[in-house]
Amino acid sequence: MPIKHIYWFAYFDDSEPSVRYRARYPLQLLQQQYGITHHLIQPGYRPRTIYRFAKCYMQVLLQRKQDSVVVFEKIRTRRVYATLLKLLLKASPQQTVYDIDDADYLKFPPQTIEHFIRYSSRCTVGSQRLADFATAHNPQVSILTSPVVDHGYVKQSRNSVFTIGWIGYYTAHQLSLQELLFPAIAQLTFPVKLVLMGVKKQEHIQEVETYFSQYLHVTVCIPQDIDWQNETSVYQQVAAFDVGVAPLLDTEVNRAKSAFKLKQYLSCGVPALASATGENEHFLQDGSNGFLCNTSTEYAMRLEQLVQMSDADYRQLSANALRSKASFSMQQYCTCLLHVFRLTVV
Repeated sequence: MPIKHIYWFAYFDDSEPSVRYRARYPLQLLQQQYGITHHLIQPGYRPRTIYRFAKCYMQVLLQRKQDSVVVFEKIRTRRVYATLLKLLLKASPQQTVYDIDDADYLKFPPQTIEHFIRYSSRCTVGSQRLADFATAHNPQVSILTSPVVDHGYVKQSRNSVFTIGWIGYYTAHQLSLQELLFPAIAQLTFPVKLVLMGVKKQEHIQEVETYFSQYLHVTVCIPQDIDWQNETSVYQQVAAFDVGVAPLLDTEVNRAKSAFKLKQYLSCGVPALASATGENEHFLQDGSNGFLCNTSTEYAMRLEQLVQMSDADYRQLSANALRSKASFSMQQYCTCLLHVFRLTVV
């Protein structure tokens, strides 16, 4: 049955990448291409935000649009917003989807997450590990990998100083970087520039600068005041990397990740080095669009290989990286999302 309307209750505002990439941008594309209308509701305490929530809530409860689906995205707390959505799910459980793309059940009390998975019609998840978790509570689970936007920035050529780039939330990846990447860069014998996008705290900036202060071959660049919602600016900076790195220690939280930073690099035609953890190995074809690395020694070896690589071989690696985008494009995500919704609205 065709979908005509989507009620999407997000867990946060647009400052969270998951809200933009799994909700706002796809909903906009679905409306433009298929004429599917939507309500995107985000929590907050401003009068206008509360009014929009209350109006949409009552519409779902009392006068829900025909051929519509309700999505609860990563609702995980026991606060007022989550409690009201629990009541909404209880009152109107038909044609509902719970969406999750991170192992929040390891970071928060899992009862709310398990409740929404159990009582929603279907569940969409960002990785196989999340699917394993969700299936224990609801057999109707679909893997829906997080997409990237169509930004138009493509890697052109290597820099005169080889540039290693990383993007993400430093606090969450601090140990992975310190144990896998930083020692690898320290042992290199040629000049490199290390760009870290996402180091915000002054203590962390100082920590990184102190670590590399004794290694004269490393120039550290830590951009500040990044407008993360300005996607074109972010991807313009990513496209300037010679290699993107996605080191992940083999932890349960990391096994559930959806390889988003890896996808960001590949979507720009930037070859990547990534740990074979979580979804990384599903999107990185070793030797084709980058290399899988599980130790600091392997990261160092592959970095040296990329520097010594001929221009022709590097261009091929870059071209392969760019072609990878088809499997996690926004168009592909929307196609898969519609398929899930059609299974839900019967």
